[in-house]
Amino acid sequence: MIKKPVSIYIHWPFCTSKCPYCDFNSHIKQSIDHNDWLIAIKTELNYLLENFLFKSSYRYYLKSVFFGGGTPSLMEPFVIKGIINECERLFYYKELKKEVEITLEANPGSIFRDKLKCFLDAGVNRISIGVQSFDERLLLFLGRDHSVYEAKKAIEISRNIFKNLSFDLIYALPKQSLEDWERSLNEAFEFNPDHLSLYQLTIEKGTAFYNRYKNGNLIPVRSDLATKMYYMTEEVTKRNNMPAYEVSNYSKLNKNCIHNLSYWKGEDWIGIGPGATSRFFSGKQRIQINIRKDPNSWLKDVQNKQNGVNEISKETAEDYMIEKVIMGLRLVNGINLNEVKKVLRMDRLRMLIENSFIIHKEKLIKTTFKGRLNLNTILAEIIK
Repeated sequence: MIKKPVSIYIHWPFCTSKCPYCDFNSHIKQSIDHNDWLIAIKTELNYLLENFLFKSSYRYYLKSVFFGGGTPSLMEPFVIKGIINECERLFYYKELKKEVEITLEANPGSIFRDKLKCFLDAGVNRISIGVQSFDERLLLFLGRDHSVYEAKKAIEISRNIFKNLSFDLIYALPKQSLEDWERSLNEAFEFNPDHLSLYQLTIEKGTAFYNRYKNGNLIPVRSDLATKMYYMTEEVTKRNNMPAYEVSNYSKLNKNCIHNLSYWKGEDWIGIGPGATSRFFSGKQRIQINIRKDPNSWLKDVQNKQNGVNEISKETAEDYMIEKVIMGLRLVNGINLNEVKKVLRMDRLRMLIENSFIIHKEKLIKTTFKGRLNLNTILAEIIK
């Protein structure tokens, strides 16, 4: 039987407040029965594995677990520990020589030394902190519920507990200068992170920012300034030996986010919890499972029928190739051209290679820095 890796994503949908730029499935709720949620997550995990993954012709081993949200650092440590123990029981992953990456997303306002130690003891070995800015003025604009002091303190505490530390920053914000962004980047490296996720602000439909934008109350940063900020990001991260491995992600050697690479490489993953998605191969057929989004409805469904599945669909081979192109060209290392030729306009691809947007070397095609800067345009050009 062929051995195959799988990643597990756990979605915790609750936050203390809703950020105006956030389009994730997050909800504010004052009272949560954590034990009910632990049981429900374990129930849905078992249902999806037993009814789909474990019925395939592969023998799966666990590659990563990622607790996302929402704000999963609001979870009680016993919930984290219970989920990790269940994964261990189902996959026997401690037989593997390589450590399984287990990431917990955290907001600075919910980071406390004792709780983080409990998360570490539960099995979490990678922490990812939603800092977003080292500027009080910009934190206020982003609607964050923490201060710069709290953000820096959270990083310091986490750095002393976890060997694998990542945090997020957002740039290209209205009224943010190039100098502001350079200062934030330099501050970031003072904490010796292993990984950074550095995102340009995007205004997504359904968010408070989108409503402000449509009403003329939010004016995005000029595109030329956003471009300069991206160049600045490339320069500063390289100078600090943390080059890009993906459009918005930078890491030290061997500190790439293993879990997110599963998405970008089109590998197999199972998503558990409200709004989560699974994608995996069952034989030669790739399956997508979408879980219903509303937390209350999801919990009731799982308690009554073991799962909150909303939709199951099958991808065509062409669908999967397009996914590989869209996600794979985000990666600095690129993708195997032979695996996706069928869905590409080869004449457009050759033109982009001639104009130094894409490099073609042996079997691989990959975007140059200039290409990553224009990725959406490139994808629109080359996909049939």
